[in-house]
Amino acid sequence: MAVADAADADPPLELTGPGLRKGLDRALERLWEQRDHINELNVFPVPDGDTGTNMHLTMEAAENEFSRVPEDAPISEVASAAAHGSLMGARGNSGVILSQVLRGWSVPARDREKLDPAGLCEALAEGSRVAYLAVKRPVEGTILSVARESAQAAQKALDQGGDLSELLDALVAEAWAAVERSRDQMQVLRQAGVVDAGGFGLAVILSAIAEQITDRPFAIPGAAPEAAGEGKRRTPIAAMPRGAAAVDAPEGGFGYCTEFALVGSELVASDIRAKLGDEAADDSALVVGEPGLLHVHVHTKEPWEVLTRTAQMGRIERLKVEDMTAQHHEVQERALAQPASQGRAPLGVVAVAHGKGFEELLLGLGAAAVVEGGQSLNPSTEQLLEGIEQAHANAVLLLPDNPNLELGADQAAKLSEREVAVVSSHNLPQGIAAVLAFDPGASLEVNRSRMERAMEGVHAIEITNAVRESKIGERRVPEGALIGVLDGEVVSTGSDIQPVVLEALERLPEDAVEVVTLYRGADVEEAASEELERAIRERFPGLEVEQHEGGQALYQFIISAE
Repeated sequence: MAVADAADADPPLELTGPGLRKGLDRALERLWEQRDHINELNVFPVPDGDTGTNMHLTMEAAENEFSRVPEDAPISEVASAAAHGSLMGARGNSGVILSQVLRGWSVPARDREKLDPAGLCEALAEGSRVAYLAVKRPVEGTILSVARESAQAAQKALDQGGDLSELLDALVAEAWAAVERSRDQMQVLRQAGVVDAGGFGLAVILSAIAEQITDRPFAIPGAAPEAAGEGKRRTPIAAMPRGAAAVDAPEGGFGYCTEFALVGSELVASDIRAKLGDEAADDSALVVGEPGLLHVHVHTKEPWEVLTRTAQMGRIERLKVEDMTAQHHEVQERALAQPASQGRAPLGVVAVAHGKGFEELLLGLGAAAVVEGGQSLNPSTEQLLEGIEQAHANAVLLLPDNPNLELGADQAAKLSEREVAVVSSHNLPQGIAAVLAFDPGASLEVNRSRMERAMEGVHAIEITNAVRESKIGERRVPEGALIGVLDGEVVSTGSDIQPVVLEALERLPEDAVEVVTLYRGADVEEAASEELERAIRERFPGLEVEQHEGGQALYQFIISAE
């Protein structure tokens, strides 16, 4: 998508028709580059290994249609043509749902020359809504979740006063975060060790479009690693292991993917779906479009029976019938023919953390895997070894993020078949600083040195409850009292969080801290965290203060100071 002329500096950047063409062209290029990788991830709803191909063909059909409109056409014409072309050429579950996302995008663009940031948010939300309506039983952890959650992130950025660039930053970041979350939302993805293929494909599309709008690179998995630097973005997805090849076919096979355009029927989509009979009960059954032009997609053991029934309702065009069991066998044969090391990243980071917020943050910053663990929840050596394998990298940097885990981390490094270097991070703030310093294009030793230097200026304050009665200097600390622990040493105590935090901050080295980040625990309300943030700003007006959800147990707050 194009940006507004630089001369119009103050108004929000707007999306034009020519810009939308360029953005979708870029997305088509990125899908072509990533199609084999996406195919390997494909395990849901059927591991037939064609999601990347199907999404690329669907986007190609969209391009064939919008390339026919004049180059200076308004966004209404370009979006409408892309929606129509993708509907006619949609392939597979993911392609049909993608066509509905594009259809939804086109609705707010009707009769408009261009879209401002608010219009873009409206289009993203409508794309998600229309896609959900197309699916009989929507499943979370799929392309649908990526569409919805990224649209919500864009709207939140707009509500907070963000411009188009900030809106797109939020959109892409949340798209990849939603892709990563899919691994935990669906059992079949966990078992296969992958993220959702359709969601990955949509995140590729959104990243490519944002890249075109902002003229800044947004990294996509599978591309050659680049050194992290100003303007660079690392995508939080490591090379994925296993995938479709890890799923066994059921007895009797998967059946046939049957799809076609139904032209001339006056029936609406719901009526056609009802006439599909038993096939309509399948979660893969999709009927989308409008009276006179419908796209039908169904998985069935008897495709010719389905075609005989539907041929009575209209004219069948663009028929495609594919044996999904045969496709799955081909995927497994290709996997067996590949060397075991193929597809591994040269280098990955594994961190130990407890709490959903910390896990998402570390993955979002570029960690390949996060092992659950923390104070009183120390992971075993076996769990650390599993995390090293989940990184799917030839060499691994392991961040224990707790001094009590260093011996276990050293043991895991010795036992692992991978080359593993332990970076001695003593807390999560140090671990986060280390991940931020990670450069996937540099060697293991260079990265270890970079990470160790990055941790040097980071201090951690942990707010928790005393597990037993004790003394701090002349002060008696009763069991259960709040305590503030600065870099492993108890420095404050009390019954209220704010005084304990403020006293701990007073103990930080003078003039050595500029930024304080609050990570609130699982039992802390966001309002309480915001109140603490205000108190810190009042006491220390020179500090920059941020806050995030950590989700950790036992610690009301973990605070990074650097």
